[in-house]
Amino acid sequence: MKKTLFMSAAALVLAASATVAPLAVSAAEENGPAVGTTTAEFTVNAGDGTNPDTNPGGDNGTGLNANLWLVKAPDLNFGTTNVAAIIKGTTLNYQNGDVKAKTNDPAENADGLLQVSDNRGIGAGWTLSASLSDLTTTSVDKTKLTDTTYRDQVSKSGDLLSGALKLQLTKPVSPNADLGQTAALSTDNQNVTIWTAGANQGQGDSTATVTNDTALTIDANAAVKAAQYDATITWTLSSTVTPN
Repeated sequence: MKKTLFMSAAALVLAASATVAPLAVSAAEENGPAVGTTTAEFTVNAGDGTNPDTNPGGDNGTGLNANLWLVKAPDLNFGTTNVAAIIKGTTLNYQNGDVKAKTNDPAENADGLLQVSDNRGIGAGWTLSASLSDLTTTSVDKTKLTDTTYRDQVSKSGDLLSGALKLQLTKPVSPNADLGQTAALSTDNQNVTIWTAGANQGQGDSTATVTNDTALTIDANAAVKAAQYDATITWTLSSTVTPN
């Protein structure tokens, strides 16, 4: 009997050990850490931290587009030709250099540079388009060309020539937009898309340079004068997507 009692006591000790071990683990888990939450935060403002009226330069939009800039737009110098060539019709290639009939626009430059800067931060894309006016001598009042009688008069006198411009650009550099390299404009004042950046594209600086493959084709005109002719290129940069 004593032997039996001894074994029962040993079994009781083992049972107690099995019970105590899980209780010790459970007590350690209950003594956990204190947990709290806070915030790390910063704010992004539109622009580059400077006055939008002075930087980065060129022309900017209004309202939400105050930080959408046409920074650079090129003058296009096509050198010289002669009366005989215009009588037959001819094509002239772009040359670096100043033009005489400057517009004095802030974005105007003689280096063949085209640059758009979008620092709006609103997720809206943009479109850059251009239109080309008639080629006229300095004696023509461009503001009166909408008058059919006046337009017919200067056309017959040789003071107005028609033609087409093939714009060729180096491969544009843009942070996250695939921009075009070519465009064709006619002397009809119709807007033609040059570059398009979709929603959430085109932020930062997008740049390209006019190449010597840019060409001006002048239609044949037997009334041409020995004079300086020029056309106005109007560049329009506008938002194309509703802001997020």
